[in-house]
Amino acid sequence: MFDPATKTFHCNHCQKQIETDETVWTKWRFPPKNSAGQLKARKELELQNAPILCETCAKKIMNKAF
Repeated sequence: MFDPATKTFHCNHCQKQIETDETVWTKWRFPPKNSAGQLKARKELELQNAPILCETCAKKIMNKAF
């Protein structure tokens, strides 16, 4: 999730701050088509407030599911 007060991204599960170049799991929609105007991925994630999981939480959840 995106925190507008600090302008940083945090894991939705453990609230850990997501650092640059960190591996994460997220769910967000792709742009409608190649010729459409596109925002940078960071801005798109910010506007949608897309759910984000850090790699540690994602692995824990996947291990529970299987």
